Formats: sequence, C-alpha cells, structure tokens
Amino acid sequence: MGMRGAAAIDGAGAEEAALERRFLELAEEWRSATRFDAFVGDLDRDPRYQAIIAMGEAALPWILRDLAQTGDHWFHALRTITGEDPAADARPGRIAEFQEAWLQWGRDRGLVE
Repeated sequence: MGMRGAAAIDGAGAEEAALERRFLELAEEWRSATRFDAFVGDLDRDPRYQAIIAMGEAALPWILRDLAQTGDHWFHALRTITGEDPAADARPGRIAEFQEAWLQWGRDRGLVE
C-alpha cells in the first residue's frame, strides 16, 4: 500500500474517532439534560438525541455499547436508524427484554460483543 493509501486509512480512523468523541459528548449532554424527564417521549425529542440519530449507521456500535453499559433508552434511535425492531415481541415495560433483543441484533451483525 502506498503512502496515499495509508494516509487515507489514517484519515478515516481520525474521522471515526472524532465522530465517536462527538457521540460521547452528545450522549452525556443528553443524559444530563433529560435526567429528570418522567416521560420517555421527551427523551427522544431532545436535540442532542436527534443529533445522534442524524449520525446514522455510524453511531450504531456506540449506541449499542452504551445500551449495554447504561441501559439508557436508545430504542427509538435504533429503530429510526435501522428501520428494524427486533424488540417488537418484547412485553411492554420489560426494558431488559428490549435491551437484550437489540443487543442480540447487534451481536448478530458484529456491531457489539
């Protein structure tokens, strides 16, 4: 691989790292801003949450990792980005079932361990 190819790979890696940092910043700001919101629908309308959705498929590994670590409400973002709903059969209110369905979906696609 020539120097141009290596530089392109390094540039892509730097861009991905910058995107991940942006995701982490937005996620933390979203959590802080919505910490006391009782209605889940309010979480989804937050502009930081919407900015994460706008990242598209690139954000999926980070969303899934965060879901596994924090259990935060990423279900709307996941459905919006993917157009899928592996948790459709989960019982309402059973957040652990929603979480596991999405994490299994991510494992099946190599997006999360």
